Amino acid sequence: MKPDPPQLATLSAMITRNLEAIERLNEELTPLVTGLDVPTPAFRDVAAIAYVLHNIYGALENVFEQVSRTFENHITDPAQWHRELLTKMFLDIPKVRPAVLPPSLRGFLNDLRGFRHIFRHAYEFELDAEKLKLLVRDWNESRTPLLLALSSFRDNLLSEI
Repeated sequence: MKPDPPQLATLSAMITRNLEAIERLNEELTPLVTGLDVPTPAFRDVAAIAYVLHNIYGALENVFEQVSRTFENHITDPAQWHRELLTKMFLDIPKVRPAVLPPSLRGFLNDLRGFRHIFRHAYEFELDAEKLKLLVRDWNESRTPLLLALSSFRDNLLSEI
């Protein structure tokens, strides 16, 4: 069943809100990254960067969840919920919805999802500044195509109203 215009308008508004949050988070991330350029970064700098990346993925996942709910594309495996949700965003589902994201973003988003999971659930691990640098680099390279893909998906929703 195709979503009705109010559902599409609501989803569009939710995507816009999350895109704005991601932009604000990115503005916070940019000045923090210089803290990684020293031989031994301070814990507060590493932790702040990790926190912002965690929140960026949280905003992205919120978009993915709203898309899934709107199009009746429910998640079936509670144990693999986050992975399954991300996987479905790359699917073109005929007569339901186009793919939300291009395949080129799959690797980065899977890495960011994995990082977020560890950051959120592993309380006794130490953040690796070098790995964090790579994730920030990948975020900087993927940010524009990612935000464009989400904006394009949102704009297509509006054209269907």
